[in-house]
Amino acid sequence: MKKPLLTPVIRGSKVGAIALLQTLTATLTLAQPQPPVEETTSFFCGTVEGIPATMARTPNGEMPMVIWDGNALKDPESNAQQQCEEVSTRFQTYYDNGTLNYITSGIMNGELVACVAPGENEPCSGMLFPLSGGSNPRGMLQRMFRIRVASAGPIAETTERLYISLDKYLNGEYPQLPALGSRTPPVPRRDVPQSR
Repeated sequence: MKKPLLTPVIRGSKVGAIALLQTLTATLTLAQPQPPVEETTSFFCGTVEGIPATMARTPNGEMPMVIWDGNALKDPESNAQQQCEEVSTRFQTYYDNGTLNYITSGIMNGELVACVAPGENEPCSGMLFPLSGGSNPRGMLQRMFRIRVASAGPIAETTERLYISLDKYLNGEYPQLPALGSRTPPVPRRDVPQSR
């Protein structure tokens, strides 16, 4: 009759039995299915340099979407914190229902707004926030999202509608404009003699 392989280890020493038990426990623990890593994006109101900002939390970290400084607010007297919270909630709602694919500008209820669109060159399907006055919504969106997007065709940049892909934005695929408070030093002109 064959004896089980484990018998000599257990009979031979208490230390061997404990080591075997620890090994089996570790093996069983490793075999347990691990919870999936969260790969969704969520939106919330945070701050950037002390200014309220609609933020995106992604698997790669947090990044600002819109910083609610004076340039982002349609009405300078409006409450930046309240605007941030309301817009962050809209970002999350549109993301959850699958309509936050592109961010563009359009007219909704007679007002110029930043809005979501299901696809490029498609109309607005939901309002994100009103855009402050101006005749260049493309430029306003680029400033608010701090990105540069080249014109796709021969149409003048001031009239061509801009579509910002959420995926490209969150993956950092758009060239960035300078961050808040950063200033590039002026480049000396060569045609003017420099004073010493």
